[in-house]
Amino acid sequence: MKDRDLLNGIVLENADHVLKRLYSLDSAAFRDGGRLGAETKELVALAVSLALRCDDCVTYHLARCADLGVPTPQLAEAMGIASLIGGTITIPHVRRAFAAWMEMKQKSPGADFDSVLENLREVVREGGAPEGVLAAAAGLMKDSIPGYDWVGFYLCDPVTPGTLVLGPFSGAPTEHVRIGFGRGVCGRAAELGRTLVVDDVTRESEYLACSPEVKSEAVVPVFSANGTVVGELDIDSHERAAFTQADRDFLEKAAAALSPFVEAAAAALQGGGGA
Repeated sequence: MKDRDLLNGIVLENADHVLKRLYSLDSAAFRDGGRLGAETKELVALAVSLALRCDDCVTYHLARCADLGVPTPQLAEAMGIASLIGGTITIPHVRRAFAAWMEMKQKSPGADFDSVLENLREVVREGGAPEGVLAAAAGLMKDSIPGYDWVGFYLCDPVTPGTLVLGPFSGAPTEHVRIGFGRGVCGRAAELGRTLVVDDVTRESEYLACSPEVKSEAVVPVFSANGTVVGELDIDSHERAAFTQADRDFLEKAAAALSPFVEAAAAALQGGGGA
């Protein structure tokens, strides 16, 4: 943000009246509290992204439109405008955008995150062996939320620092039982200590493929009480762009609720109890 404001200041110092007027109109329309509502901003951004054929940008703005509840007819109108601007070369991008949108619309009605989170907290309150609690949590999320096709935990190995070890999971078996920090989406999330969401895994050059059916992935680091990464919650989906901001918020709350059990399961690896 600081860099952008600095660059804007440099531009405006040297701009003529036409460019200054353009900046003024942009600020009035797009800044928070501006003349355009949130839905209109996203539809305009979607149309521009399609006209420029930037698929990553299109996916982002589609997800924002889904979060805001934009009706499909309005979305179709924005895509039509993009086609008029960009010409027939945009048609393949429009097709992909519609496919991604329909996947999002099919998923969105089925997830009651508040109820699932309360059920997870009940699992936590009941307690038990760490591996058992995490296995129950993984199964609950996979069975309760459409599009969560693989749910599992990776644990930070105290014996080999900088290594993730596969913990309890629900879904198809995976060959990735040990992952170094920095490798793939899981390794990068652990190294960076922040949530990573990948809308299309085929665009990830270092993606560690678990199955050809996986289209998108979300990885949330799990922190100990002192802020150290002790593991992570990993979700794979067979849908492209499956994870909205609502998914991200839910998963981060779930990871926080389960952190004592992830930490305990990771500590148990010291005695040879893990993979």
